[in-house]
Formats: sequence, structure tokens, C-alpha cells
Amino acid sequence: GGQRRRVTLARGVAAQASLLFCDEPTSGLSATDAELCVKALRVIAKRLNVLVLVVIHQPRREVADLFDTLVLLTSNPGRLAYCGPMAEARAYMAACGHAVLAHANATDFFLDLLTPGTEQDASSALVDAFAARQRPSLEAAVEEALVAKGASTEEMLREVHGQAAAADGRATRRVRLGPYAAPFHQQVRTLLRRKVMTTLRNPGAVGLQLFMPIGMGFVLGGIFKGVGASAFGLPQISFVFILLTMLSLQSLPLMP
Repeated sequence: GGQRRRVTLARGVAAQASLLFCDEPTSGLSATDAELCVKALRVIAKRLNVLVLVVIHQPRREVADLFDTLVLLTSNPGRLAYCGPMAEARAYMAACGHAVLAHANATDFFLDLLTPGTEQDASSALVDAFAARQRPSLEAAVEEALVAKGASTEEMLREVHGQAAAADGRATRRVRLGPYAAPFHQQVRTLLRRKVMTTLRNPGAVGLQLFMPIGMGFVLGGIFKGVGASAFGLPQISFVFILLTMLSLQSLPLMP
């Protein structure tokens, strides 16, 4: 189970994405597969220096402990109730008067507190506690980050390239600072190779592309036989129009 989700994650890694946003990647997976999926995300984040944002519902304790930062939201409307390290969430809730039981799943307990209308609903109190305890420091950090001058795109690319080179322990290709990750000739070569491989995997389609123009040529030749011998008029216009239309339709399957 979860092969499609693993392939999707692998596509993001292959594209060298700097940010992965995963909307419930563990939905429909068993507890074991969900843990393996989140472990893979953690490896991607740590080894490849990728920021991974995950929306997840009711993870078990082993899965929840894999996350570095926890953001808790409540509804009516969407409001922040906690934003901080995952390891400090229990202590924060205890300081707000909602201690997690010793053998309870902390994430399930948090969801019970933040779901309006339940018996344990404490969403309003936790939102107020967030506004008093965490919001000032977060807003100050945001203001400080806005004032500070960040690194340019070129500097960030060079830094990431240097980190990758240090991790591999070998020389890597030079940093490409253009608007595209790969040069034009490499893109054309890759797309052409993929198109050729896809075409060769379906011999029937290859034969159809070869014999269809021949068959259409005989059909059009039989219909418009001798069209060039008469004066220019409606038959010639119809012949050119139908010919161009057929050529256009036959070229559609060849488009990448």
C-alpha cells in the first residue's frame, strides 16, 4: 500500500523541489505504511534540505514524534491554537490547563480539544492562550525577518549546491543560475527520448501511424481524382481544406 504516494514523493525529489506540500499523505494507509511514509518525508527534509509541510489527521504517537514543528488549527473560522516545536506541545497544553493523560495519544487529545461542539471543546480558550503566549513572539520574529536583508537567489543556490557537494563528498556540476533547471538542448533530448520509448512500446500505434496516411491518400485520391485538370473552383478548395484537416488530425498523436 502507498505506492502511489511514494511515487509522488519521489517525483518531488527528482524535480529538486525546495518545498513539498503534502495534503494528508497517510490517508488510506495502514499504521505501518503511514509511519514509513512520514519517515521518508523526514529523510527528504533532513538530507536534501527540503521544507516539508504536511497536513495530517490522527497520526499515532510514533508518527507524530517524527515531526519537528506542530501547527494546530481550529475552525469557525480557521484560527491558530499552537505553533511551535512538536516536543513542547504536551508541556504547552499542560501550562494552559489541559494536561495530556499518561497513556493517551497526544494528537487525538489535541484534536478533541480543538473540535468545536465536543465534550472536551476548549478551542476558544486555546486560541486566546495562543494570542497571549505565542502570537507576540511570532509577530516579532516576522517583523525581524522582514527588516533583515536576506540572501539573494544566486547566493541561496550556491549555498544549497555547496551543501549537496559536501554531503556527496565529490565534485558536482557547476551551479546553473538561469531561469530553468536544465538547458534547452537537454530538455529537448530528454523529451525526445521519452517520446521515442513511449512510441516503441506500442507497435500497433506505430503501424497505425504508418498505414493511416497511406490509406487516407488512396481515399482522397479516389474522391478528388482529376481535380487538377479542371479550372480552379470549389472542388480544389474542398480538396485543400480536407487535406490540411487530415494532416492536422494525424499529427495530434505525435505531439508530446
